[in-house]
Amino acid sequence: MRIITTAISIIFLGLSLTLSANTDKGKKIALAFGEGPAPGATEPLLQQLDSLHIKATFFPVGKSMEQFPELTRAIIDAGHQLGNHGYSHINLANLPLSSAKEEIKKTCKLLQSHGYQERPMILPPFGNLSRELSDLLAEQEFQVAHWDLEPRQHVDMRNPEAIAEYIVENARDHSVVMLHPMYEHSEQVIAALPLISTQLREQGFRFVTLTQMTEAGEDRDL
Repeated sequence: MRIITTAISIIFLGLSLTLSANTDKGKKIALAFGEGPAPGATEPLLQQLDSLHIKATFFPVGKSMEQFPELTRAIIDAGHQLGNHGYSHINLANLPLSSAKEEIKKTCKLLQSHGYQERPMILPPFGNLSRELSDLLAEQEFQVAHWDLEPRQHVDMRNPEAIAEYIVENARDHSVVMLHPMYEHSEQVIAALPLISTQLREQGFRFVTLTQMTEAGEDRDL
């Protein structure tokens, strides 16, 4: 009886370890970059992401896409997900519904003009939507982006180590990290990325886009 009990214990221990390993392997985290594209910031950011084998989600502003079409194309060509951050980076909740719709529609058309045919996820500037616009986006099956980690609200963004430490210490499975390196602290965010990548991968995290975050069966280490 003792031999049987021991054998059963070993089986359950092995199963527990397997489940634990699978759980660790399945931890996902997404990096999201708001605003831009911006010369001098977008290019080195794309280079760093490529060197780290990370695919991220970019939310460019429509006006900037018009001003820097080659950078928009570079983001797409690098295989990153693109979302809709409005055309003029104005608080959509303060606009009439017709004007807010135009902000979204115009940016969708710009993405399409660059060959990006997927239905973009919406990141409202300042995180604000009116109830009317929120209901309309839901009716048209647009997803609205959400995030749980935003370093600039908590740490000195002039310090790459502090940026990385905040993200690594607070990351959870399915965390979304919101970063804004296009116009300030670009060098610091780029310098923090290798630290973030190394430490999170050691913890069993995989970097995915926001769309991949919800895809069943996706198990590639990007």
